[in-house]
Amino acid sequence: MTGSVFAYQKCEHEKLKKLDRMVRRILTGIGIRILSRPFLDRLSDRGLCIRNDRVVFSCDQITQLPSQAPDTFALYGINPAHDIILGGELSHMAAGYGCASIMDPDGNIRSAIFQDHVDLVKLVHVSSVFHINGGILAQPSDVAAGHSHLAMMYAALTYSDKCIFGIPGSREHMEDIMALAAIRLGGSEAFAQKPRILTMISPVSPLQVDETGLEALDVAGRYHQPVIISPGVAAGTTGPIDLAGNVAMAAAEALGLIMIAQVLNPGTPVIFGLQCYGSDMKSGNISIGSPAYALQAKYCAALARYYHLPSRAGGAVNDAKNLSAQAGYESMLSMFTAMQNRVNLIVHSAGILDSFAAISFEKFIMDLEIIEMIRFYMDDMVVDDTTLNFDLIQSVGPGGLFLTTMDTMKKCRTHAWNPNVALRGNLMGMSPHEKLLKNIQTAREQMLAQYEQPVIDPDTVHAMNAFMKKKGVDPADLPLYY
Repeated sequence: MTGSVFAYQKCEHEKLKKLDRMVRRILTGIGIRILSRPFLDRLSDRGLCIRNDRVVFSCDQITQLPSQAPDTFALYGINPAHDIILGGELSHMAAGYGCASIMDPDGNIRSAIFQDHVDLVKLVHVSSVFHINGGILAQPSDVAAGHSHLAMMYAALTYSDKCIFGIPGSREHMEDIMALAAIRLGGSEAFAQKPRILTMISPVSPLQVDETGLEALDVAGRYHQPVIISPGVAAGTTGPIDLAGNVAMAAAEALGLIMIAQVLNPGTPVIFGLQCYGSDMKSGNISIGSPAYALQAKYCAALARYYHLPSRAGGAVNDAKNLSAQAGYESMLSMFTAMQNRVNLIVHSAGILDSFAAISFEKFIMDLEIIEMIRFYMDDMVVDDTTLNFDLIQSVGPGGLFLTTMDTMKKCRTHAWNPNVALRGNLMGMSPHEKLLKNIQTAREQMLAQYEQPVIDPDTVHAMNAFMKKKGVDPADLPLYY
């Protein structure tokens, strides 16, 4: 058995070496197109080689520049109880991200509104699964596009005290996000001393990055805030159909932007993220429920460890058109893969349906149960004299009953895994579908009933409100407490 495990590990290492050789070949021979003349000039001034509109890297730069980023770093919550370490063998979750629509259990879709985003912030805040809140939980259609990033960030900063997921955008947009967060966190100087806000930045595959992405990268780095570099490459459309080629090209994009981040602002904390999809060759659409997605996430985690960087991949993702068996089994595969391979930051961990087309409150609750199931499995079982408990087995003896023993009575609430929403026992006269939805609704209502808004210093709230009004957003116009 030991020999076969060694052979497997050696085989995987050989695959990683081959992938790394292709990554280096792409970065030295093809490069990354920079869709911004000012940034081409800046990168040239910082010593990178520019060929026409592309930056190409030397072998030494590919070895040295990523090493300027920390292999692990702390992300600090507003409340220190939510501080986390990103990197190593730890996995942390972030909820669904980026959806502009809400889907009901039957697959009906409506445009998200700001109240949906607020409710999701509250659910994330209450759940012990998450130490990270915010980002684009639901892109609101009832807030002007130019102000929605500030409205969503204000909600995360006032309705939660966890670590904060940022929202990428133009330089002005990013500066506004950082300024608002700094007010909540004690001022610009205090804010810049610790990693507080994660910003996810994606290249324009294949092998390009636009000015907005570069501006977001630059601003985050100037404030010493971490960035997730996360190419979203679909095998067969925006990337090669062979998964090895797709992963290699995505890894080249990620590593290329990580190096650019270090050139612009040395020491910027980064996360190596691959959001590699499958493709439906019948339609050309991406597929996130495909086993190709889960398989590529496995190699994301492995390559990140190979490069000594924290990793990011997707979580409970699927292509299902409603809350269904397909939604469950596809989500379980991708979430289990991410957790088993110790992906450090698992985004889209709760709520996603229909290839990122929508977020669902019901799916959010179901995904929390999926995560708890996997955690129970990952924790494994303790095997020692106490848990083997020969004396108990001897005292009950052949034909006896363990249900009525004091040992079972003492441990029945702590040693058995019991679901919150999955069906067991009497359906109470309801159909299985009705009972499942009833359980989900009850769980959601209980979570929202548990919600308590963090206490914020009134002067801080006043300063935040003044900043919002200066930017053209009156918090009084939003469904917010403050």
